[in-house]
Amino acid sequence: MLNKKSTIYKLNRRTVENLKNILGFKGEGTKDSPIVIDDLGDVTLEISIFIEGIHLILKNLTISKLSIAGSQNVVIEECFIADLETRQCRNLIFRSNTILRIKQILCRNCIYENNSILQKEYSRLINNTHERREFVSLWFILGVGMLFTYIGVSSLLALYVNYVSIIMLFSGISLLIAMIYLLTLHFLTNKNPLNEYVDFEIQKLEAFSNASIKVI
Repeated sequence: MLNKKSTIYKLNRRTVENLKNILGFKGEGTKDSPIVIDDLGDVTLEISIFIEGIHLILKNLTISKLSIAGSQNVVIEECFIADLETRQCRNLIFRSNTILRIKQILCRNCIYENNSILQKEYSRLINNTHERREFVSLWFILGVGMLFTYIGVSSLLALYVNYVSIIMLFSGISLLIAMIYLLTLHFLTNKNPLNEYVDFEIQKLEAFSNASIKVI
């Protein structure tokens, strides 16, 4: 039960530099001198990270929800993470953390080392389950977009023009553009080096999976 008040941090380059000055975090944000957010005391955090261009380490933290999107060069170590979600990231390192739930989509060249994780979450992670489901969903929505476009174009060619046919046409074209872009991201991502999964401690008992995690 995480029953402590949650402190929310939305970390981009600007906010990290501001917090560094306010809270006195160590490091300059370079590869040799990363900015370190370490041991903020007896507090539960909710952290969103969207950061490129600086090197960042999160260490010894209790995190109810950690979202990392479009980021590189972030290290997470010795943290408790109730809910982890990563999307379109490169060069992340997760080392010696306890992770209860995890969702990873379009992340490559990331390293998971010596983490403790539930068995079913580990299986989803190494099999890229969430990414595979999204990929299948994209093809389905692409088909819907093609259908809408066909109906809209057919109506216009038959000179049967009304608001419904126009909406169908524009909706179909919008879906086609969005889905083609996302499918292209999936294909391009697979050209990057695969993630590494090393020395996991697998928890076979699902003791945590059925427990409610509530942040007050």
